[in-house]
Amino acid sequence: MKQIYGKKVRALGRPQPFSILLGMFICLPFLSFAPQRELRIPNQLWGNLRVSIIDQETGRGCQARCYLTDAADQPWSPSGAITYVKPLERHFIGSGEFQIALPPGRYTLRVERGTEYRPVSREVEIHPADVHREKLELLRWINMNARGWYSGDLHNHRDWPEMPALLLAEDLNLAPTLTTWLFGDHAMASPPSAGTAAQAVRRVDATHAYSVFDTEIEGRGPASGSVVLLGLRAPLDLSGFSLGAPNSVYAELVHRQGGYVDAEKITWADSAALVALGQIDFAGLVYNSFSPHGVEPGWGVNPIDKPEYATPAGTPLWAMDLYYMFLNCGFKLPVSAGTASGVKSTPLGYDRVYVRLLGKFGYDEWLRALKAGRSFATNGPMLFLDVNGHEPGGAIVLPAIAKKAAGRLKVHAEAISLGDLNRLEIVWKGQVVKTVKAGDNVQSLNADFEMDAQESGWFAARAFEQPTEMVRFAHTSPVYVQVGGDGGLVADDAKYLLAVVERQVKFCETTSRFRNEADRQAMVAFFRKAAAVYARLAGMPLRAQPTEASGRKETNE
Repeated sequence: MKQIYGKKVRALGRPQPFSILLGMFICLPFLSFAPQRELRIPNQLWGNLRVSIIDQETGRGCQARCYLTDAADQPWSPSGAITYVKPLERHFIGSGEFQIALPPGRYTLRVERGTEYRPVSREVEIHPADVHREKLELLRWINMNARGWYSGDLHNHRDWPEMPALLLAEDLNLAPTLTTWLFGDHAMASPPSAGTAAQAVRRVDATHAYSVFDTEIEGRGPASGSVVLLGLRAPLDLSGFSLGAPNSVYAELVHRQGGYVDAEKITWADSAALVALGQIDFAGLVYNSFSPHGVEPGWGVNPIDKPEYATPAGTPLWAMDLYYMFLNCGFKLPVSAGTASGVKSTPLGYDRVYVRLLGKFGYDEWLRALKAGRSFATNGPMLFLDVNGHEPGGAIVLPAIAKKAAGRLKVHAEAISLGDLNRLEIVWKGQVVKTVKAGDNVQSLNADFEMDAQESGWFAARAFEQPTEMVRFAHTSPVYVQVGGDGGLVADDAKYLLAVVERQVKFCETTSRFRNEADRQAMVAFFRKAAAVYARLAGMPLRAQPTEASGRKETNE
C-alpha cells in the first residue's frame, strides 16, 4: 500500500497463555507494524478525514489516544503519529488535530484520554476525493487534581522521548521510564546516554513529569521475581552483578541512593522475603495482568491456594489476600500500580496509582507521598477512605484502657466510577466487615462502618465494577490503628508466610537451575534470613538447616 497521509497495520492474534509465549513476550517490545498490503484504489479517489480534539472544559485542543478502524476492523493512523501496536491494542496519539487520507468506506473513530475523561466514538463515512471533518469534545467526569490527587504509572517501558506527548494524551501526571531492563541475562533495554539525557527527571509542565534512568530487574535467578527501582538520578552500574544474585542486592543499591523499590506484582516468589527484609516500598496490586482486553490469571509464582484465585475475577483477590497478610505482620506497605506499557497490550496509565499531595505537584514530592501511603490503585473506580478524619497513610493512635474500648472508630468509604459499580467493601485486618452492593446502572456508592477499638490493626477500602472480561477495581492503602502497645499481629498469617519462604529455601537447595554453587548459597541465605523474621513473628522455631546446604556437584544449567 502506498503511504500518503496514512498507514495501515494488521491486528496480531489474541495472546496465548504465558507459558506458551514466553519467547514472544520477550520480543513484543520490539514488534513494529505488521506487513502492509496493497490497496488497488487510485490515490486520487481517496478521501480525507480531518479531526480536531477539544478539551470541553478549556475549549482548547488537547492530545488524546485515538483508535481508527475500517469496516474489516483494521487500524489506520496518520503518518508521523506516535503509534502503538501490540496484540489487540492498536492506537495512535492525536495531538489536538490530525488528518489522514483514507480509501472510501466506513470507519469507526474512538478517542480516549485516560481514566478521568469520557470516551467519544463516531462512525465516519469517507467518500472519494472528499474531506470529512469531525470535531470531538472530551469531557471530564471527575477532576482528581482539583481534589489533590495525582496519578502515576510505575511500570512504564515506553520510549522516553515520547513521554511528554504520552503523559498529556493519557492525562497521567507521572511515569518513571524504565530505560534499563534486565530480563534474566538479557539487557532488554538500556538507558540513554548521558549527553542525550543528562536530566534524570523532566517536567512537561506544572503537573506532569517523567524520569529517564529508572530500572526493572526481572527473572535474574530461579527464585527471583521482578522489582522496579525508582527515583534514580543516574543509571545503575549493573555490570558486576551475578545473574543469580537475589533482588535484595538491587534493592539495597537503590536504597543507598535514596530511591525506592516497587514490587510491581506483590505475588512474585521472592516478594515475601523482600517484604520481610524491609526492601519493598510499594506493593503492586493493580498490575499488568489487567488490561482493556481481559485478564491473565496466575502471574507470579506464590502459591494459588484457592481455585477461584486462578480465575479472572479471583486474580485481584489473590493479590489482595497476600497483601493483607503482610499488613497483618506489621509491614506498612502502600499500594501501587503499573501497566508494563511498551511490552503489554495496555495503554500507558490504564493501571494507575493516585497519590494525595498536601502541596504542589512535584516528582520527588509525589514519590515521598506514595511512600507515606497516601494512595489508592485503580484501573477504573475512584476510591476514597476516611477513618476518624484520617485518609490512607494516616495513623490513629489510642491509649489502651483496661477492660474498655480505647475509642470509637468511624469509617466512611466512597467509590465513583465511569463504569457501573458492583460493590464497595471496607476491610479490617484482612476481613470484609462491610459490603454495599450496587443495583443496575450505579456509578457511585458509599459505605459506613463503626466499631470499638479493641486492638491494633488497619482499615482499607476496595471497589469493583460489574464483572466483564475486563476486571476493573480499586484498592486504597491502609489507615492504621494503634491501640496501646498491641502490635496487631495475626500469627496465622506469619506462619503462612514462613511456610511460603521455607518452600523457596527448599526449592533453592534442590533445584539444578543455578549456574554455580555461589549463586545457590546466596539465594538460600536470602530466603533463610527472611524465614527468621517470619519465625520470630509467628513464635515458631526455624526448620533445621542441613550441615551442607547442597550435597551435589555444581551445575551450569
